[in-house]
Amino acid sequence: MRILAISDEPSARLWGDQCRKALADVDLILSAGDLPSAYLSFLTCFTSAPVVYVHGNHDDHYAQKPPEGCLCADGKIIEIKGIRILGLGGSLRYRPDAVNMYTEREMESRIASLRRSLRATGGFDILLTHAPIRGLGDDDHPSHRGFECFGPLLDRYHPAVMIHGHMHQAYSAFFQRQREYHGVPVINASTSWVFDLPETPNRKEPSFLGRRILKKASRFE
Repeated sequence: MRILAISDEPSARLWGDQCRKALADVDLILSAGDLPSAYLSFLTCFTSAPVVYVHGNHDDHYAQKPPEGCLCADGKIIEIKGIRILGLGGSLRYRPDAVNMYTEREMESRIASLRRSLRATGGFDILLTHAPIRGLGDDDHPSHRGFECFGPLLDRYHPAVMIHGHMHQAYSAFFQRQREYHGVPVINASTSWVFDLPETPNRKEPSFLGRRILKKASRFE
């Protein structure tokens, strides 16, 4: 399965007349947040690949105009073509009463509320978030800190990959696309990134999946 991960800034190649060609080999599109609703809806017109999204901290407009033809995975587990996706959107709270922002404890509660679903599904294959893990590709500024609770979640279920956004390429001259957390590949989807996931994940050997997942990778500009 070929997956296109996107977040934070629309790709000029994807939001234009080359979109159909760019998406020709893509089987699944995952949005890690902070993208215009119209952009996600536009993508659905040029591909049969499902578009799955979580909310970024700037996506409060989705409440009035959600992305048409797309699937929201925020706060739940959805299965697409046999792939289990756990979505946890939003950022660490840096403004009181803001939408799509959570304290560390609030995010822990969101995860705890999914325990029954996780038992029913036997875990998940992809963790799709907006914010990164605390200390892994985030920043010390309150508006760009990650969540500590994402780490134990990965340790417990060891999915094939984690995809996040929030940290734009322009934020650092030393932008790093791929990292690893205890054997789990972690991808920053900023703008766009394509990678291959095995067609039929072997759920008994997640560490093997982790080694294979980044076998092929490329980027849309």
